[in-house]
Amino acid sequence: MTTEVPVIVIKFGGNAMTSPDLFTSFAHDIRDLGEQGFNVVIVHGGGPQISSMLGRLNIESEFRGGLRVTTPEIASVVATVLTGDVQRSLVTALNLNGVAAVGVSGEDSKLLTSTKIVDQKFDLGLVGRITTINPKLIEVLLENSYVPVVSPVSSDELGVSLNVNADTAAGSLAGALGADRLILMTDVDGVLAHYPDPESLIPELTSGEVEQLLPKVTEGMIPKLESVLNAISHGCASVQIVNGSTEHSLRNALAKGSHSGTVITQ
Repeated sequence: MTTEVPVIVIKFGGNAMTSPDLFTSFAHDIRDLGEQGFNVVIVHGGGPQISSMLGRLNIESEFRGGLRVTTPEIASVVATVLTGDVQRSLVTALNLNGVAAVGVSGEDSKLLTSTKIVDQKFDLGLVGRITTINPKLIEVLLENSYVPVVSPVSSDELGVSLNVNADTAAGSLAGALGADRLILMTDVDGVLAHYPDPESLIPELTSGEVEQLLPKVTEGMIPKLESVLNAISHGCASVQIVNGSTEHSLRNALAKGSHSGTVITQ
């Protein structure tokens, strides 16, 4: 993206999406970033909400390699929850707190085009790997001072909807936009050398060190670290993985002299 305004891509998800107080503090932090002159793009997940809806519908689901195995029935629930309930709630909260937010799906204007992941060990179902990114819609929104709120629902070349992991979508978008920073908000303090010991937090990593660490991490961290490598290799300057379970964690992560989470650079 050709702009002198710094771009921050934020993946918002986990427990922060289920707490009203964290929801509100996140909206305040986004407003503050805009006032400080940042262009902000939000990519949201919705795992807890999807799991809750599947439970109410008595639909069983499982995870493989950190990704939800997605049947056609589950794919319908994922699209409804993400682009419907979760995105509308987030956009409304942002707008009520002074942020000009606009909801966007990965299918809008072919923002995210993906292909079905085929794994020889197991079938993930309708889970996609992003193959093409068309960031024009996001760039137009940013140029007009809007904050895009992106649902990671995607589709293939034939228009078949595919479930794309939100961390993956955020990393791909951060790379395509040449973002100054990608922030992945999660439920742990960052990358832990000995999960779940919080004292084993690794404050700084290079992309090379992430590659070496990837085979050793737990399933939930796999798509996050893969998105880190993807973002940095395609033009994002740095990535920060932070715990979004406390109020104003985003503001604190970006504060001058902050040592929040794990920061990854080239």
